[in-house]
Parts: sequence; structure tokens; C-alpha cells
Amino acid sequence: MPGQDYGQLRLQGPLLARRENDAWKLFFPLPADVVKVPGSGYALVSPLKTDVLPVQSNMPDGLLSLWIRTIERVGEERGWVSEGDLRRYLQGLAPEKVYNESDFVVREHRFGIALEQGKRTAREAHLYLAEFVRLKDDVALWVRVEGIQPADLGSERGVLQLGGEARAAHYSVHEACALDWMPSPEKALPERFKVVLLTPAWFAEGWRPEGGDWSKFFKGKVRLVSAAVPRYQPIGGAYVDDQRRKGAFQKPMRRFVPAGAVYFFEAEGHVQWTGQPFTETPPEEGDFGHIGFGLLAIGKWNYA
Repeated sequence: MPGQDYGQLRLQGPLLARRENDAWKLFFPLPADVVKVPGSGYALVSPLKTDVLPVQSNMPDGLLSLWIRTIERVGEERGWVSEGDLRRYLQGLAPEKVYNESDFVVREHRFGIALEQGKRTAREAHLYLAEFVRLKDDVALWVRVEGIQPADLGSERGVLQLGGEARAAHYSVHEACALDWMPSPEKALPERFKVVLLTPAWFAEGWRPEGGDWSKFFKGKVRLVSAAVPRYQPIGGAYVDDQRRKGAFQKPMRRFVPAGAVYFFEAEGHVQWTGQPFTETPPEEGDFGHIGFGLLAIGKWNYA
């Protein structure tokens, strides 16, 4: 029913995966503070202190502008990075390679016959063209699942319903990957740390939590210095409980902070991550963090 929790079920992902040499490798959305510099590859932008170069802007809450020291015209970049490049990024280094959409999916155009409204019969001399996105061979969606056992699915390989339209998808169960880039709640965070979203997140105030209060996510006092937030991503879905599936099962469409968004923080004293997914949840929606939203990684940064 609406508002119920997800019990013991916990998800991390979905993330993009590709099979290479009989091993599955994970790929992550490119962080939004990565830019392309002509002739130099990729670089990172960082907050710029206003006392170094006075800047006036309409950024909210006194946030600092992001800057890079170059005379070249930098370009916005989108795509995915490998797990190895994600580790480099979290250490303050730019990724070496950015993968494009065409490395993972194929866009296909399909024709069909238009129908007469009401009659559901073919409409004379009218066709439609629709675009579909299909994963390439050896490309899949990876999800870490806790709270259920492979036996609960019936077998370690099979078919399940995927998404609000209940599309059929093949699944297989594998050994859990060691996500050693994940932050640890027991470890103190650097004085200057940044949070990069690996899956989308929802916040009560659009790009930030209600009242700009980050205490749910951090033990200790932190100050938001800057943020690189791309255009919002609309996400809906469907209720999966039996009562809703018999009627109006569609969830409302909401605006999410997309994966790849980056938040720059300064820690005042000893600060730790609470272990909570980096997301809030609308009323009567359970807990978005339990079903994969707000998956995060934490890296370090320095002023430009």
C-alpha cells in the first residue's frame, strides 16, 4: 500500500555494467565537475575563492563559482567512466577516458500504423515513427540486493518484470562486487570533500534538502561551498502492490537531481558520513534510499 516501507529489501543501483573477457565491469555517470579541455583531455573544475578573483553571480546561499585555470575554452561533457577512473576521480584526478552512449546502447526507429481513436482500427494513410533504446550485447543493469535470497527468486537465472510497464528482462545472480570506493561511516571525512551522486536523488527543495539541512547525512558540522547540478531528471514509476496494480498504479512524475551531480563541502572539525543514502523521500513514498536512489561516492577537492 502507499506509504508502506520496503521491509528488509535494500537496493544499490542500478548501475551500468558491461561484460569484458568474461568479467562484468561497472560504469558510472560522469561527474558534472569534469570538463573537456581542447588538446589537454579532461580536467576538474573547483570552487574559486572570491578573494582571489572577485566574482559576482546570482548563485544561491553565497555559493562559490566553479573555476579552472586555463586560457582554453572548456566544453561540457557527458557520458560514463569506468570503475578505475572513478577511483582516480575520488583522489582528485581527472578521468582518462569517457565512454559515450553508443558504447552501451543502440537507438532503433520502428514504424507502425496509426489507429483511429475510439474504434481502435487502422487510420488510413497514417503511420507513426517511434524511437526505442536497446542495450547492446554483453551490456546489463547491475543491482546489489539485500534482504532477499536467490531462492526467493525461484532460481539464479530467469525472467522478471522490469519497470512501470512490466517489461520482461533476463536476470542472473552473481557474487557481490567489492565496492571499495564506497565511503565508510566509521572514517573521518577530509576537510574538503565532495559528494558525487551515482544514482538520482530527490530533495524537498529541488537540488537540496529541506531548509538546506545536511545533518541527516553527516555527523558533525559541514558547510556547502558549491555545487555542480545538471538539469533535473523527471522520474515516475508504478506502485507494485496488488491493491494499486488493480487501479491507478502510476506514481506521480517528480524532478530528481540526476546522477553525476556533485556537492562540494567543507568540514568544520571531525565529520563522518552517517551511512544514509544521499536523498530525501516525498510523503507516502516509502524510502527512496531503500530502493537505490541517492547512491553516493565521496572524494576530495581543493580550491581552484
